[in-house]
Amino acid sequence: MLRHLLSLGAVAAFAAPTLYTPSAQACGGFFCSQIPVDQTGEQIVFAVGEDTVSATIQIAYQGEAEDFAWVIPVNTAPQIEVAPQDLFTQLRWRTDPQFRLNRTSSGGTCHEYAYPPMAFDSAAGGGNGVEVVDQSDVGPYNTVTLDSNDSQALFTWLNENGFDQPPESLPLIDHYVKNDMFFVALKLKKGASTGEIQPVKLTFQEENPCVPLILTQIAASNDMPVRIWVLGQHRAVPLNWFHVELNLKKINWFADIYGGFGGFGGPFGGSMGVDNNYDAVLTQAVNEAAGHAFHTEFAGPTADMGLENALYDPNRFDLGTLQTLTDPAAFVSEALSQGFPRDATMQALLRKHIPMPQALIDQGLEERDFYNNLEGYAEYFPAMNFDPVAFAMDLDERIIQPMEDAQNMVLEHPYLTRLYSTVSPDEMTRDPLFGFNPDLPDVSNIHEADAEYICAPADGTQTDKVIITLANGDQFEVEGPFDDMGQPVELPDFPTEPAASKIELLGTSGEGKIVLPGNAASVDQQLDVENPENVLGGLVTPEITPPMTGGGDGTSGVSGCNSGGNGESLPVFALLAILALALVRRRA
Repeated sequence: MLRHLLSLGAVAAFAAPTLYTPSAQACGGFFCSQIPVDQTGEQIVFAVGEDTVSATIQIAYQGEAEDFAWVIPVNTAPQIEVAPQDLFTQLRWRTDPQFRLNRTSSGGTCHEYAYPPMAFDSAAGGGNGVEVVDQSDVGPYNTVTLDSNDSQALFTWLNENGFDQPPESLPLIDHYVKNDMFFVALKLKKGASTGEIQPVKLTFQEENPCVPLILTQIAASNDMPVRIWVLGQHRAVPLNWFHVELNLKKINWFADIYGGFGGFGGPFGGSMGVDNNYDAVLTQAVNEAAGHAFHTEFAGPTADMGLENALYDPNRFDLGTLQTLTDPAAFVSEALSQGFPRDATMQALLRKHIPMPQALIDQGLEERDFYNNLEGYAEYFPAMNFDPVAFAMDLDERIIQPMEDAQNMVLEHPYLTRLYSTVSPDEMTRDPLFGFNPDLPDVSNIHEADAEYICAPADGTQTDKVIITLANGDQFEVEGPFDDMGQPVELPDFPTEPAASKIELLGTSGEGKIVLPGNAASVDQQLDVENPENVLGGLVTPEITPPMTGGGDGTSGVSGCNSGGNGESLPVFALLAILALALVRRRA
């Protein structure tokens, strides 16, 4: 029976108990309802310098702590660090797509009842053909970097050393071994809990990012979201995958998404009213581009994003004061007042340094009630041997330093691009490569349209139909019936036309080359076996010659992160794939 699945995606924050008891304080502690985290798909932040590439990756895991294992193919042995969850939260807040209707009416007051615009988103030794290049402890993890030219030996080593891989992963491991790649493996330290899992940052001496999706196909779901941010000097573009623009006439502009982040919606909230169809439209557009395409959701200067001190403020934390507080309740109260994040990492450190007494566990007391009301359980503190200095040191290593590093990383790069795709296992046949194009314009994540509410002649407070005018001048009508709030009673029948308004192939300069939908599959096959620059150069017009044969099976041709067209080497950074994107442990 398949018991556990590890995938690259969002860290699954500890879900605090929802039962409220009179002994607990009003929610103001570290174990309150957690900031929602998008736990579907894959999320990564690339930062590209002159000769280095770093990637910060979210990790999602369900299972026992001792079964946690994570294996990543990489081009060179990396520096490994932990990173803050708040990096993803801050970037999501600022780059989630927003669709806003500016409402007017042709008479009557029916538009005044419409909802206001909201955002929505879319360790062991080597030998036997395996060399241990590096081994170290980082945050909650034991890490090891491996090199091998023998796929079977590497597969055996991983399974013998607690990084279990299913038999189906062997040919995929072989794909990356043949490309002379290293492998980074992580597992939790002995005694660490799954609540301590936090994002990981890898830094390489490389030039360009790559997302090795080929190994992901073992454990991926259909239409799995893949969302990346790229920090660099210019706008980032996919080189060997298509780029698509969305047909905004197919978007449900009436969707109302209510999130918890001060009015932010998107993936953090739940839908109320009619459905948010953003992901469905994007997936259709990607499928129209042969299943290999990214859409740019945002591209612009980081200086305009309000990120100064958003992740780290040098005046925010005072470890000196915390180190003097020998009373656990006073320590936690001070940490709250200093604004330490209320996330899974902080909760894990609280469990470590202020373990819940077994007597209270036996009484059935919930974690939330204990940690949010430590003053009420002071009688148990003398037996804890609380060490405020050790706690403060862990806060510095696991929270403060990663936040400062993330803040510096963002501010050191003048430009941010956010790209999004959805990919199914049978489409994970070619690793997407990314480069930079300084000639392309910025892309706003805010989309606006004018909505003219045509009020019912018999009742000026009721909506008869709505005429929506997009920013490019395109118009379409949405027929009723509408409710008293100006919302369609059912999901409107949006235009039955392509979801991709444009399919194009982009390069590192100039505008992209348009690809007709009927030719997308042929061009896609060419990208399996040719250098993307050669394919782009051959697209003089949308009409192309038949593709070359071969490649495209995810195990040959030029589909790997370490290969260019015609066998040419590309200096890329291979990151996102896990071996099978999963730890699959079989038990009776």
